Order: sequence, then C-alpha cells, then structure tokens
Amino acid sequence: MVTVGQLFGLSGFWALFIPSTLVGLSVYRIADLEHWGVLDAAGFLIIGSIIMLALTSDPTATLLQLTQGVVSFSVAAILGALALRGGGQGGR
Repeated sequence: MVTVGQLFGLSGFWALFIPSTLVGLSVYRIADLEHWGVLDAAGFLIIGSIIMLALTSDPTATLLQLTQGVVSFSVAAILGALALRGGGQGGR
C-alpha cells in the first residue's frame, strides 16, 4: 500500500492511509448485495487499479490495462444487450 501511495506522490502516513481508505470504502460499497450499480463497478475498478499498481509499479502500464479492460467489458455488455433484445433474424 505504501508503494502505491508513493506512486501518487504521498509519503509517510498518507501513503498508507489514502490507498487503504479507498480499498476499505470500495469493499464497504461492494458488500451491499441488495443495491448493485455503477458505484460497485467503480469500487472494483479502484481495487483492481491499486492491485495492479502494487504489482507493476508502472502507472502508464496500469492505465493502459485498465482502459483495455473497461473498453472490452463495455463492448461485451453492448453485444450482450443486443443479443438479449433479439433484434436479429438469427442468420435467416
């Protein structure tokens, strides 16, 4: 956590406190199983980005991978919605 905080330009107590708080708030939001939505997706994104930053220590590579993941998930959601809508003729 301290390494991730230092990548954000923080030092000392704040380098540990701010990433830990972000993870804690994200887990708190995700734990509400009755109300899922955009905030839960943001929570997963925050946790995933902190984990990737801790593993790679390269903000540029992490941003590239997060962008790639968000775009691919969005395309999959759009294609899934189109398939559920049943707008096509099924190849006929």
